[in-house]
Amino acid sequence: MIVVGVTGRYCAGKSAVSEILAEHGYLQIDVDSIGHEALNRERDRVVEAFGDAVTTQDGSIDRKALGRIVFSDSAELRRLEAIVHPAMVEMTAERVGEIREGGGERDEEPVGIVINAAILTRMGLDRLCDAVIYVRAPFCATWRRARERDGASVFEVVKRLRAQRDVDPQHSPSNAETHSVENDGDRERLREQIAACVPLP
Repeated sequence: MIVVGVTGRYCAGKSAVSEILAEHGYLQIDVDSIGHEALNRERDRVVEAFGDAVTTQDGSIDRKALGRIVFSDSAELRRLEAIVHPAMVEMTAERVGEIREGGGERDEEPVGIVINAAILTRMGLDRLCDAVIYVRAPFCATWRRARERDGASVFEVVKRLRAQRDVDPQHSPSNAETHSVENDGDRERLREQIAACVPLP
């Protein structure tokens, strides 16, 4: 069962690539969702590191408040990653193992597994992958998606992109095959690019 990592900078359109793979029988693992679980699991350590300003009234982590801190200071971002990344990697590896053993929630066995993670290589999740698809997007498309999804300004988009400079394609220590696709909003063109990278039954 092939494991495909999907990565790329902020609002490049990673979810669109993952959705296309899912349409062709791949089972998705959304590492962002796993990150929410890891934040809850490591809540006390996060509050100890960043203070009560990153909590909501009910005591849970305020992700927007935390994001404003870590995306403004690379040292703070590294501090957060040191807390939550080990838990996220462990949880993702467990999920891959569960799918391989039981085929996930589907009646039929999935064609493969998709790990959707912006910072796949930085986290070391590429070691779980047979292939990695890096998603690029023109800046205008990135800004449009960020504005529609997050209400982000141009300044906020640029700041987030700069914080993810090391996300760009690089040699994987796992020797996973690395491919690049461009997501300008044309879904069929994107599907054709994906088909040139990994099997699309």
